[in-house]
Amino acid sequence: MGCPSSLTRETQQQVSFTTTLGGKRKAFIRKGGRRTWSVDVSVARPGEVSTLEAVARIVGPVGWYPPEAVVGNLLSPQASGFDVAPADATDAGLVQLPDGTVARSVASDITVRPGNAHGSYEMVPLRPGQSVTVGCWSVGGQNFRGFWRDATGVSITNWSVPATSWAGWGWYEATLTPPAGAAFIELHVAGGTQYALPSVSWGAMAAQELGTGCPAAVVHSPSHSPVALWQGANYTNSSYSVTEVG
Repeated sequence: MGCPSSLTRETQQQVSFTTTLGGKRKAFIRKGGRRTWSVDVSVARPGEVSTLEAVARIVGPVGWYPPEAVVGNLLSPQASGFDVAPADATDAGLVQLPDGTVARSVASDITVRPGNAHGSYEMVPLRPGQSVTVGCWSVGGQNFRGFWRDATGVSITNWSVPATSWAGWGWYEATLTPPAGAAFIELHVAGGTQYALPSVSWGAMAAQELGTGCPAAVVHSPSHSPVALWQGANYTNSSYSVTEVG
């Protein structure tokens, strides 16, 4: 769909407060609030309107990767922020990384799979014929590995990057070329003892930031208002909403 002329994102984090008889206030927070987007495309072409209507009419969630994810980290914030520690890791709390960023980390001396949007893992879409770069902060070293998956999510083959090591926290990234038939990449991190901000980005550089991808969302409530109509031209102001599910 066309590049939005305006986009608003809101995280619906569930927070409630209660006050005890003794006067203390307590907060109850649901980790990893789900997001909603309000999107406006001021000049949408007929093909873009048709695409929007087709996606909005299907039953079931779709992957939604807004502009900030496309130019940044395509992993979901739940995966890159380790909202829930993977089964093979333990929550190691917030850490301040060498570049000043604060992020949630996990500790493990075996392979860690960030995210669980697609079962026990999270996969990220690829662009046909284009490179993809993976990255992560880790303590002691890094040894990326994972799987290439086809359009249905079935594994095609595994991949790995030679291990490297260092002392303390360090950022490491590697650029990969997808094999023929690959539509998604699955990232694992290994080789260190603690990890933060895993990243998957299109192109030759991994974004050192919290992911903003959304593996499961519903596109709904499209509306259209013609802005230019004449022979051979049909342009529309279109708006729609996207709600994260799962």
